Amino acid sequence: MRKISLTARLTIIFVLIMAAACGGITLTLYGALRHELIWRDDRTLINRALQLRQLLQDGAKPEMLPLYFSRMVDTQQDILLIRQAAGPDVTINQTGIGLAALTAENQPGVLRRQRTNEGEDLTVFSLQGESNGGAVTLTVARLARERAKMLEQYRRESLLVCLAALTLGAILSPLLIRRGLRAIGALSKITAATHADRLSDSVPLNTLPRELLPLGEALNVMRSRLAHDFTRLTRFADDLAHELRTPVNVMLSQNQVALGQERTPEAYQQLLEGNIEELENLSRLTDNILFLARADHHNVALRKEVFSLPDTLENITDFLEPLAEEKGLRFALEAEGNIQADKMLFQRALVNLITNAVRHAPENTLVRIITEAAGEAVDIAVSNKGEPLAETGKLFERFWRGDEARNSVGSGLGLALVKAIAELHGGYAWYQHREGENLFGIRLGGETPARRGRAGEQA
Repeated sequence: MRKISLTARLTIIFVLIMAAACGGITLTLYGALRHELIWRDDRTLINRALQLRQLLQDGAKPEMLPLYFSRMVDTQQDILLIRQAAGPDVTINQTGIGLAALTAENQPGVLRRQRTNEGEDLTVFSLQGESNGGAVTLTVARLARERAKMLEQYRRESLLVCLAALTLGAILSPLLIRRGLRAIGALSKITAATHADRLSDSVPLNTLPRELLPLGEALNVMRSRLAHDFTRLTRFADDLAHELRTPVNVMLSQNQVALGQERTPEAYQQLLEGNIEELENLSRLTDNILFLARADHHNVALRKEVFSLPDTLENITDFLEPLAEEKGLRFALEAEGNIQADKMLFQRALVNLITNAVRHAPENTLVRIITEAAGEAVDIAVSNKGEPLAETGKLFERFWRGDEARNSVGSGLGLALVKAIAELHGGYAWYQHREGENLFGIRLGGETPARRGRAGEQA
């Protein structure tokens, strides 16, 4: 089914609004005009009756009143009936309306409205007077023929004017709407012209109308995010290619050398062991990359459970004790309480943090693991002696390694995994330098996703 265009929708809405406005204005003016005409007819009728009664009081004979009456009013729609107690009735009636309609339920001094058998509106007014000492009843009536013709003409002309206005609006509004929507077309062209090498170019907001400014600003924000993500993706692809190229080249060169001449079984076995070790490193690298990709899309199912922080951290330090002993390092554990988290992911994050601290701590120093409650959240920090780190905003980026760590073991994914695990638990990862120590930590629970932007910044 073909959808109605935006121009057509706006045109229909505009025409409907115009129709409602024209109808409302026409009905209001019609009502006011009708009320005014009725009021004027009533005042005319009353004034004529008062004048005729005054003439009687001044001595005029009832037989002479029709002469005055015919000069005062329109005899084609006005009726006069004079009834004398001691004399014949005097009438002027050229309307064709029976006089019985004038005398039925007639009350002197009160305007009475009724409809004739022909469906015409009739207004009747009576007064009591005297003539030659006798009682006289003056009855004046008016048919609303002229008034009906005038109102009918007004209705007809109003309808024609409304139809003309609606037709003109229906013709002109699409042209004006299309002209007003040119800014959307220009914005669409700018958006369609977006390329990877032009993501940094922002949409010119000064050319947009006020209504489209939020859309233009949203497009600029989207372009900025796309540019940032594209840069990250490009750098990630470069780093990934670099990380994969090194072990592949090593295995390729070793195999080529081994096949260059006949070797002993022990040499081939040693070569296979080296290849297996490199393949295991590649497998771990691939697993870490897949985990980070799934974490970015929140496609990791958490199996949360409540467990003891001291017991879990003690098990981790016992596991890493041989690695620390190689540099003469000692662990100091300051932990208490329980935590609710995915235990396997928690252990993975802490192993990475402690391994990072062991790798960069000076020999024969102390590595501290500290936990601290922060409201409903828990901070777990690992500290080691060292100078403040540069480029703290990149510490938790994938494949990023400082200048001193570029020649060390690892792929640069450890802290990125820590950050991803923290964010999966609704927290964030952080770094700070305090009193000659570098502290890397995570906060789990009690935080909104908006706080995740603090990852990599000083707490």
